[in-house]
Amino acid sequence: MELLVFNPEHDYALADNHPHFVALRSAAKFAYDCAPFMQYLSEDENVVLNAYEPFGKDFRKKFQPLPEPQRITKVVTWGWDAAVVYQLQRIGVDERLLPSEERLQQLRELAHRKTTITAINYLREQHPHPEGLPESPKYLTSTQEVVDFVKITPDVIFKSPYSGNGRGHLYAHNECNPTLLRQCEGVIKHQGGILAEKQYAVVQDFAMEFTCDRGAVTFRGYSLFKTEHYGYGGNLLMPDEVILRALSTYINMKELQQTEVLVARFLEQHIAPHYDGDAGVDMFVYQEDGLYRIHPFVEVNLRKTMGLAAHDIYARYCHPESRGTFRILRGPVETMYASALQSKMQLRDCLWYSGTLFLNPITPETQYAVVITL
Repeated sequence: MELLVFNPEHDYALADNHPHFVALRSAAKFAYDCAPFMQYLSEDENVVLNAYEPFGKDFRKKFQPLPEPQRITKVVTWGWDAAVVYQLQRIGVDERLLPSEERLQQLRELAHRKTTITAINYLREQHPHPEGLPESPKYLTSTQEVVDFVKITPDVIFKSPYSGNGRGHLYAHNECNPTLLRQCEGVIKHQGGILAEKQYAVVQDFAMEFTCDRGAVTFRGYSLFKTEHYGYGGNLLMPDEVILRALSTYINMKELQQTEVLVARFLEQHIAPHYDGDAGVDMFVYQEDGLYRIHPFVEVNLRKTMGLAAHDIYARYCHPESRGTFRILRGPVETMYASALQSKMQLRDCLWYSGTLFLNPITPETQYAVVITL
């Protein structure tokens, strides 16, 4: 039986790197509300273990003891980190089902955004036309380097080494004001450095989804998503071939296929020997000098992603003729989305065809929901 754990605070736990990591209340509430949706990502007999329970006006991490821990044969988390391993150890999960300290440290090093630098450099070396690829980001370790980078790059995006869902990003436009410099200094102090790169005129965000397993890399499919306020804005639900047709209006099919091969090769050589699990590589199409280009490696997420979840749920449960969206709703869901809650999902050939379906229970206290609309 699979034990499913939804720990969306994983990226911040990686940054903290401590077994007693305490998540922000918003992340804890998100985990508490949406944990049941993990069932849709498993095809085997499973049980969902909620990492949090309400505690007054706040949440505290408290995994409930497993009634039959010996029945657990596999643990599936949103992402592996020291905090989730510690909690699973406390409730008696077999150590053989958990990553070792050494494996966790390797994962943390690979999840560092410096991996993007290694990846871009690799892709530029392997690509037959490297002049069409972006330059790799720069890793800065002092505020003077921050100031110097802004001087030569008018529009800059700074990224914390560890962060998730668009957070941890800072922006500079032609100047490095005192507030920005202070924020960059804080990131450098706490995480050792900060990544800097030019901003691009992004036309379309997407991702390629892979799985690493015992040194081998398997391509799972595409994810076409939106960003809102630099964070996750939802996925479009459609077959991979339709996503490819949409992307090919900007980038020719051969270039996309070549990118898939080269990125898989990078993962196979640099990631898969040290990591087993899902790997989502974020990319985007951007416009420069009147041409559309592909950024083949914005970052890699060594965990489950909403994009992969949307891809798998569509492939497993949705009718192939249906098109729709996969979104995360925020706010008092029961009142803000009352009409959507009344909608019913219509079936065709025993698959979801048309309507709206909430993938987690909705109560008056629910503040987050995973919802599909077809």
